[in-house]
Amino acid sequence: MLQAAINRERRKNEQAILQHYEELYHPHAVLVPSARFGLYAVAKELLSLGDRVLISPITCRTVVEALLAAGVVPVFVDIEPDTGNIDPGRLSDSVLTAARAIVTTNLYGNPDNAPHLRRAAAKHDLLFIEDCAHVIHTVIDGRRVGSLGDVSVFSFKKYFDEPGGVITFRGEAAARAVRARVSAEAEMPEAAEERLRWLQLLAQEVTAPSTAAWLSKVGRSLLGTPGGAQTASPSAPRPSRPTFPLAAGLAKVARNLSKVDRFIAERMKTVRDLAAQCPLPLKRSRWADDVCYLVAPFFSAKRDSIIAALKRRGVPTYFLYTPPVSEIFRAQLAPEQTFTSAAVDFWCRHILPVNPNVAREFIDVINAAGVLN
Repeated sequence: MLQAAINRERRKNEQAILQHYEELYHPHAVLVPSARFGLYAVAKELLSLGDRVLISPITCRTVVEALLAAGVVPVFVDIEPDTGNIDPGRLSDSVLTAARAIVTTNLYGNPDNAPHLRRAAAKHDLLFIEDCAHVIHTVIDGRRVGSLGDVSVFSFKKYFDEPGGVITFRGEAAARAVRARVSAEAEMPEAAEERLRWLQLLAQEVTAPSTAAWLSKVGRSLLGTPGGAQTASPSAPRPSRPTFPLAAGLAKVARNLSKVDRFIAERMKTVRDLAAQCPLPLKRSRWADDVCYLVAPFFSAKRDSIIAALKRRGVPTYFLYTPPVSEIFRAQLAPEQTFTSAAVDFWCRHILPVNPNVAREFIDVINAAGVLN
């Protein structure tokens, strides 16, 4: 009975999530276990073995992992000093002719020059994929980033702290092919884990934290999830497969999306206030009409000293892309696929990404550390 209710809630929230993305970005959307798996599924279905894919070297390593897993070849393009994204001026006809796809980064919420990239992709018949893991509300030329490409990949983890994501598609055939791939390779969560997380969600909504923790412990014992008496034997491990988000996680994401405008407004105000108080310059995209930052990328030649001061005070930094991803994968890439440049070196040495959630603590450390003198 409980599982049937959870399944109904799963279907309801999944539909609400997909509808949200279809209304704002592309007409076809697919739920995926993670943005990384979503990018893998897109490359596996819509590209061919050995196809060259243009990406920025300042990106998450999971992007390269997904492309390599799909059997395509990441090709790194130099970046703009102001955004850390692909520099459109580096996309010569020879580079574009040899490629089959472009993947944007939209680093920290600062957008790639998507209109320019879209035109280049159309001219050379390339698949244009927007990586929107860092994007929740960024507008360029009056359009939302994520609505300009052929395919867009979104992550729940970055903003809502829940596993999973969504891929949106301009074309129905592409969506159908990738949906089939996702269905074939991903699996549903275990029922016991579903029930435990759902009970935890209910407990958090109606009880004090201490009571919720007690109920969670009882639930583990009764439902046979990790930590309980009925867990699977270590001698018979299950093969690792990507798993769809739990119903409780989808409920949390759907709830956040239903009030996303308020979330965006609050975050944008926090970043504006942070930029006004911080003595460091904020890197802003000249392409963007409006940006909601995942993290605010400040510039400082003394970044490492600031990071050390933040660590001493227990204030974390976020998404530090050092070294560049092309260097991390050097052993798995051909020599011509790895490179550095003045712009890449600049970003790896001088950009200090700050989560708006710790804006006050960050300013306190900056003011107290004396590293700017």
